[in-house]
Amino acid sequence: MDRMSQDQDQTPVTTELPQPARRSKRRAAAPALIGLGAIAVAGLAGAWFWREDIADDLITEELRKLGLPATYRIERISPSEQVIRNLVVGDPRRPDLVVEELRVATRLNWGWPGVGRITLVRPRLFGSLHGGKLSLGSLDKALRGGGDKDHVLPDLDVAVLDGRALIESDHGRLAARLAGAGALRGGFRGELALVSPKLTAQGCETGRATLYGKLTVSGERPRFRGPLRLGSVVCRDPDLRLAASGAQLDVVLDRLLDGGEGKIGLDGGALRFAGNGVSGLTGSGRFTYRKQALNANFKARVTGIVTAQAQIGSLGFDGRMRSSHGFERFDLEGDVSGGGVAIGKSADAALAKGMQAGEGTLAAPLVRKFRKALAEETRGSRLSANLILRRGEDGLTLVLPQGHLRGTSGASVLTLSRVQAQFGGSRPVVTGNFASGGRDLPQVSGRMESDARGHLALQVEMADYAAGDSRLGIPRLTLAQSPDGAMRFSGEARLSGALPGGAARGVVLPVDGRWDADGVLTAWSACTPVRFESLSFANLALDRRSIQICPAPGSSILRSWGEGLDIALGVPRLDVSGRLGQTPIRIASGPLGYAQMAGRPGALTARGVDVALGSAEAPSRFRLARLDAQVGRNIGGTFDEADIGLAAVPLDLRQTAGNWRYSGGVLSIDQARFTLIDRQPAPRFQPLIARDASLRLENNVISAQAIMREPRSAREVVRADIVHDLGKASGHADLAVAGITFDKDVQAETLSPLLLGIVSDLKGSVRGNGRIDWNERGVTSTGRFASDGLDFAAAFGPVKGLSGDVVFTDLLGFVTAPNQQLKIASVNPGIEVTDGVLGFQMEPGYLLRINGAKWPFMSGTLTLDPATMRIGASETRRYKLSVSGLDAATFVQHLELTNINASGIFDGEVPIVFDEQGGRIVDGYLASRDPGGNVSYLGALTYKDLSAMGNFAFGALKSVDYKHMEIGLNGSISGDILTRIAFDGLSQGSSADKNFLTKQIAKLPIRFIVKIKAPFFSLFGSMRSLYDPAYLTDPRTLGISQGIPPQALPKRGNSARPTPETVQPPVSENNP
Repeated sequence: MDRMSQDQDQTPVTTELPQPARRSKRRAAAPALIGLGAIAVAGLAGAWFWREDIADDLITEELRKLGLPATYRIERISPSEQVIRNLVVGDPRRPDLVVEELRVATRLNWGWPGVGRITLVRPRLFGSLHGGKLSLGSLDKALRGGGDKDHVLPDLDVAVLDGRALIESDHGRLAARLAGAGALRGGFRGELALVSPKLTAQGCETGRATLYGKLTVSGERPRFRGPLRLGSVVCRDPDLRLAASGAQLDVVLDRLLDGGEGKIGLDGGALRFAGNGVSGLTGSGRFTYRKQALNANFKARVTGIVTAQAQIGSLGFDGRMRSSHGFERFDLEGDVSGGGVAIGKSADAALAKGMQAGEGTLAAPLVRKFRKALAEETRGSRLSANLILRRGEDGLTLVLPQGHLRGTSGASVLTLSRVQAQFGGSRPVVTGNFASGGRDLPQVSGRMESDARGHLALQVEMADYAAGDSRLGIPRLTLAQSPDGAMRFSGEARLSGALPGGAARGVVLPVDGRWDADGVLTAWSACTPVRFESLSFANLALDRRSIQICPAPGSSILRSWGEGLDIALGVPRLDVSGRLGQTPIRIASGPLGYAQMAGRPGALTARGVDVALGSAEAPSRFRLARLDAQVGRNIGGTFDEADIGLAAVPLDLRQTAGNWRYSGGVLSIDQARFTLIDRQPAPRFQPLIARDASLRLENNVISAQAIMREPRSAREVVRADIVHDLGKASGHADLAVAGITFDKDVQAETLSPLLLGIVSDLKGSVRGNGRIDWNERGVTSTGRFASDGLDFAAAFGPVKGLSGDVVFTDLLGFVTAPNQQLKIASVNPGIEVTDGVLGFQMEPGYLLRINGAKWPFMSGTLTLDPATMRIGASETRRYKLSVSGLDAATFVQHLELTNINASGIFDGEVPIVFDEQGGRIVDGYLASRDPGGNVSYLGALTYKDLSAMGNFAFGALKSVDYKHMEIGLNGSISGDILTRIAFDGLSQGSSADKNFLTKQIAKLPIRFIVKIKAPFFSLFGSMRSLYDPAYLTDPRTLGISQGIPPQALPKRGNSARPTPETVQPPVSENNP
């Protein structure tokens, strides 16, 4: 470089390294004759003259030794200061260090010059931080150089004016600023500032982060005092947000920078992490760290802790920590304190949901009480505990000598004592005692023990916890974990309270099961007795009983695994008793089974179910051969071969089958089919069937509908609507008969065996309504039935047009109101009578009381006298027909006897007796009234073979006047009737042939007797048959052949029945 005068600054010269260019050295020749003094002066002057070259050489050599490629300019060299400008270390295009100006002051020490203050003006340092390693480029080698082992900080007086640094890192840019001055081993004072606009790491991003404070050195110990501030932290996965936070630091390092001590104060902002939150964190502490050993005393407090499971108003820790060998070993001990400990929203929501789901069960009041008491006790709760955490050769150990959570009432909500957990082996080892309580909270106590081999034992007891009628207690519960990780548990639970649709009291449920390491839970692998004091559903209350519940062979009742829950159980037999309302009930069955596989509805099956309702002497019975059901959100299935008999109603349902469903507290049956039979020893009606009946049980009330049909013809007989209140043991059945049609397929005996033999060939229809009511006092029934016209054959002849209404006061007992009346269009016992009226009433015991019947009859009247008969009974029945004012002329005309005229008025009686031998007339008669009458024959004689005497006699007697005629009737209705006709006071009529002989005979008293023996239904045709053999009557044409002996019936064919052998039987031939 060019020299200037010595009293002026040198022109700056730029030097490049690592191959610095040497300056050309100028030498000056001195006159030979100069003296030694001149030589000395000349030497000093030369050194000063070449001072820049000497300095340049020195700088170049030092930079070479440090391996630093650099360029610089020597700005000035003076006795008091040396100045270098534009110092660039590293690649000029991407320098590692740039110093605008470097000043080195000269300092005299005992007269010798030395290095004084080194001033760096606006230094700029560039570096990187990647993979946790800091690199300053070419400066790394120089920094790795050795130093004074007794002094880490150089013995320099340094001043930094506006120093800056920029570090590029994996997480973002970090900028620093340093300004200060003083000896590095003592006396340096400055300000240090670090700032980063944004840092990122593992999905998290910070806001502006700064560190600012005072940096001083005293006694070779650096000290930093100032705040660290963090704008915010946001993480997307996991979801984390930290509001603006800061820390106040006061850190002093030791002389060798291998340790230090300090104080720290924390002031954290709100923190949100995965739905959890903290309002703030504050803390303070002092620490020392020397020789890899840490000693710290600190206090910390977190406020507003909110998690899904718990909420804590404040939680503090006051303790100390010691460590050695870094953190390979440490002891943390202190006191935990807090307040406002409460359950979190999700836990409270779970309790509320459990309470809602448990409505109608014992769980709801227990959970409700627990939830309310827990909220009250934790509102002003206080937490205190002593905590020791150690890490040593044996691993990590947690010791909790004691801990208490006290509630608002001052009672201990949770107590822990002598809790110790050892971590470090293959399995943790835990021991300790715990107890819970508090006002209106469950009292639970227990102890847990484990060992290094993996055995864990837990003993738990819970005193009875009650809320109203609900009660739950766990007298004992033992949990034991084996080395393979499986957890076995056994014990007993006792509970009382409401169940869905009912209640339980004094239930004792043994608990036994296993929880394997793979998460499979099994319970009740052997038959288990379940006892209860009482069990009720709706109005059904069961008395004390023990029920044996068994698993399937080689399995367990309950199995929970990764895919869900399996349940399979069976009851070998069921035998329970109790009351339904106020009515005794007993339920027995054969095998009963239930199974429910994961993700599928449950299946219930029962065999041989037998329910007896009522007193043991006269119960209502429900017997089901088979009952099946699918159990899911609703319960439903099928049943068949069921027999049902209600004690209050003397009716039974047999072979009942159908579908059933239980949903929302309602039991319904549809598509039911059954056979209805009369339970009386002498059935009042034949069995009826139903094909599509329905039933509904809701609020303890049964309602049912059914259409009853005659089995063979499937004809509708009656519609029944039934309502029965189980609680009151009362109900009613409305019966509607739209119209029973009687024809060849349906007869009276088809519906009721009591009518067998009374009527036959029934035609027509009957309609009506009935009602049956029952309660604890008994059964009543009423009804009204009517017909517009019934035709039938009775033992005494065909009946047509029976019509009218019949009112029953006891429908089931066949009892009517008094004096019922029916109209009879006609009845024909051989002679048709019309327009009759029958009065009757049915009385208890199936007693038919006939009040009488009356018909117009041959210009007179025919009357049936009052009589009784017991329907369905084997007895002798007596009836009497009375004839009054019968006109003989009308009678002959009605018989269509065209060749006979008769006159006279008759009265009489026809007693009829029915017994096991059939019906017969006993001493019946018709007698003429005074003054008698006439009988005359108007036609020609038809018998050609009569003798002359016979013709003479017939001619003389073809018109006879009589003073008295009597007709006697005796004999079987189903056989022959012997008719005896006696004439007294005979005389010739006006149309008879008269001669000498008749005049003489007329002076004699004559009695004429005629006896006729003929079937009853041909009786009144016998007189005509004397003159007209073609006139015959066959009972089969009347439809009343049933009950008549075959020998009494004429053979079918075209021929007529033969006429009697003689007009006057031999019995009369000997009469005078």
